[in-house]
Amino acid sequence: MDNFIYPHQFHYIKLHAKTMVSARSNSTDTNVIQAVKEMAIERIKQLLPNLTKEQEDTLMKIDQVKDKEEMEQFLQQLKQHVIPFPTISDKQIQKAFPKVKKLQTPDFEQMDRKETVYLRWFDKGSAKTYMLLLKDNKLTGIQGYLENSQHKGICTICNGLGEVALFTSEKKGQMRGTYSKKGNYICKDPVTCNQNITDIQPLHTFVEHLKA
Repeated sequence: MDNFIYPHQFHYIKLHAKTMVSARSNSTDTNVIQAVKEMAIERIKQLLPNLTKEQEDTLMKIDQVKDKEEMEQFLQQLKQHVIPFPTISDKQIQKAFPKVKKLQTPDFEQMDRKETVYLRWFDKGSAKTYMLLLKDNKLTGIQGYLENSQHKGICTICNGLGEVALFTSEKKGQMRGTYSKKGNYICKDPVTCNQNITDIQPLHTFVEHLKA
């Protein structure tokens, strides 16, 4: 069976699996537990409406999850069917950032590509933060500055509550020698941010805003 779940969809399913387990742990009302489960399963079905019978059977094993241990087993099995973030070559990265010389690339070996929605890394040479994401099967690159300071807040990309910092990107202005800055607050930690993403539209909106 081919992989059929994208990383952000896997995170969405994980979120609802945790909701189901939490309902069982915190409530003794069987009607409440059943309602939470049915709602979770319905939302997951809406997320992935065009599955084969085999894919649906694999996904609907979530119906049997009763506790944290069973949830972890289910997610581990389901993760085998996640479409990983593609391996990116140095040449592809250079093409995404053609004006950047001697760009330090991230260590892809340390990355869990099945939980990665986008790439983000810091380059000491330029003191800039770089982002790469796939949209319409094409790589899009963004570079900018991520402030060292951080505070509790909502991330623009993943909508999660955590330690955020201001990311800004510069763009040449209409007048020679002028620049405009755009940006917003995003998770300080890219791994946390990726794991919180259950919808990729805010990520695309964020990048489009910076490029506009």
